[in-house]
Amino acid sequence: MEILIVAATTMEIKLIVDELEKVEEESHFVKTYRFGDFNIDILVTGIGSSFATFHLTNALREKKYDAVINVGLAGSLTQELKIGEVVNVVSEEFADLGIEKQHEFLTLFESGYMGMNDFPFENGLLKASNSNGWIKLKKVKGITTNKSYGRDSSIAEMREKFTAHVESMEGAAVFYVCNWMGVQCYEIRSISNYVEPRDSAKWNIPLALVHLKEALSVILKQVPAPVG
Repeated sequence: MEILIVAATTMEIKLIVDELEKVEEESHFVKTYRFGDFNIDILVTGIGSSFATFHLTNALREKKYDAVINVGLAGSLTQELKIGEVVNVVSEEFADLGIEKQHEFLTLFESGYMGMNDFPFENGLLKASNSNGWIKLKKVKGITTNKSYGRDSSIAEMREKFTAHVESMEGAAVFYVCNWMGVQCYEIRSISNYVEPRDSAKWNIPLALVHLKEALSVILKQVPAPVG
């Protein structure tokens, strides 16, 4: 099975890469590693949906993959998730794509520029592929923004608008590209912090990275063989 792992930064996949044997460098952005009995490609896109969209689209044009797994850190919008917990994000929304009016923010769906079920959206959501049980992690909803929220006012507005559990800066872009290009897609995120007024002393990035590496190792060992 041809797997492409997509991360925004080298930091987010360094721990697992350190345990792998490098096979070749497909490009400046894509590198191939040996994992057990098969190879995996790893793409580091840079932070944000624009970079993720561009580099993932290029990678999928260059090579045929059976599945894309987006991995990385995330902020939790709920205290029900623990710092260091790893989750399976099964739906995504672009939380900063729309129109700001004087007293409210309207998504492209609410403003009438897009239909809620215009492909590849389903009721306004971008959805992951069905893992059929081989990803055994808590399922959550995500939002994607091109900024990391850190002010009381903007956090309150975002919480009122969306019902997601986690926030990232690339997830929806990965789902959007993969759905258009007919590639199975999944998103695995490790909680490094809560979305609240920024205080890095409350974050635990090292713990989140260790747990992300451990979860990804388990997932890759369970990858099903391709049909046909």
